[in-house]
Amino acid sequence: MLLIFTVWSVQIINQRLLLIMKCYVVFVIFSVLVSLYVVLFHLAPMTSWKPVLLPTSPTNINKIQMRERTENKHPQLTLAPRTNLIILSPGRGGSSFLGALFDSNPQIMYWFEPLRTVSHLFNETRELISYRETCMNVINSFFKCDFTNLTNASTILYELSRDSSRRKSKALTSGYFLCPGNKAPVNCTPFTDTLLTKACNSNKHTVIKILTSRVPNKTIQSIQELFQQQAYDVKLIHLVRDPRAVIYSRINSVKWINGAYMDDDFRLIVHDLCDPIEQNVRMGLISPPPWLKDRFKVIRYEDLVVDTSNIAQELYRFAGFDWSMSVDKWITNHQRQPSNDKERTAYSLYRNVSHVIDQWKNAPEDLIRVVEDICGDLMKILGYDKWIKLDNK
Repeated sequence: MLLIFTVWSVQIINQRLLLIMKCYVVFVIFSVLVSLYVVLFHLAPMTSWKPVLLPTSPTNINKIQMRERTENKHPQLTLAPRTNLIILSPGRGGSSFLGALFDSNPQIMYWFEPLRTVSHLFNETRELISYRETCMNVINSFFKCDFTNLTNASTILYELSRDSSRRKSKALTSGYFLCPGNKAPVNCTPFTDTLLTKACNSNKHTVIKILTSRVPNKTIQSIQELFQQQAYDVKLIHLVRDPRAVIYSRINSVKWINGAYMDDDFRLIVHDLCDPIEQNVRMGLISPPPWLKDRFKVIRYEDLVVDTSNIAQELYRFAGFDWSMSVDKWITNHQRQPSNDKERTAYSLYRNVSHVIDQWKNAPEDLIRVVEDICGDLMKILGYDKWIKLDNK
């Protein structure tokens, strides 16, 4: 009896073990299926499990290899190029006032008429090609923040260090350039290529003010290569002013012009003012070439002094520069009546708006008529009406 019970017990145990093993196998298979389901239908969309389709033609392979080599060799190309600005204006056109609106921004390195130094290194019979090449080399160095390849570097940097225009730039008198207070430029720290490179790279943008008379051929066509660089981007603001006001200021304020208003020399001076401006404005506004498109803007000085804050912000947006509260502060400090003799000088940046706009009307009628006769087409383009005597109305 005991034997029968034992045999029966063993059979029962074996059956249960077999059942457990079957259940285990089923469980394992089920787990595997569940895992596959999760991987295939839930994780797959978030993973890159698809095989890479290789190009089938040599042309596609070459394109991919070329792209990979370029990306590996020039990772800096993914960075936005440095944005810079040229302010172009005739002498006595108000460019010092406009330039100061950019100099007051601590993110901007401002150069006040560096081509004046270059022009002084060439005599009146300067070879135009050499002068142009030197101008392009200087401006290009400023915009790239690379002064190692500057032509005649020692001479140019020496002259720039000593030029009075240095005091027109905060970036060139503070920080790396120890020139505090009213220290004369000749006694300030001399410029070196290393020092200028460090200072330039510590600012986000470079702004250069240039007078039309110092541009090679007096036309922006001659500086085309500056707008086609890969290392930086540059835009140009052409500041214009009523030519009657410009000529009268040159005669009355700074005594640049002497002689009768009706002689041939005076007419040549007026042509020399208006003809290049008209040529540049027509090119930039009416028929801009591809290299100048969306990079050229004309602003009237009269509009700038009447609505300084709004116009300045518009120009900052055009240039792609960030606005600074320091610019607001500068505008507030200078948009008022001059209060002393120093602020009333011909080169003062304090503006009496009515004086700026209407002073030319005190000029002799002969002068006004000559300017209007020569510059009539330009005045029409810029929106300046010809003068009408009150007693003729």
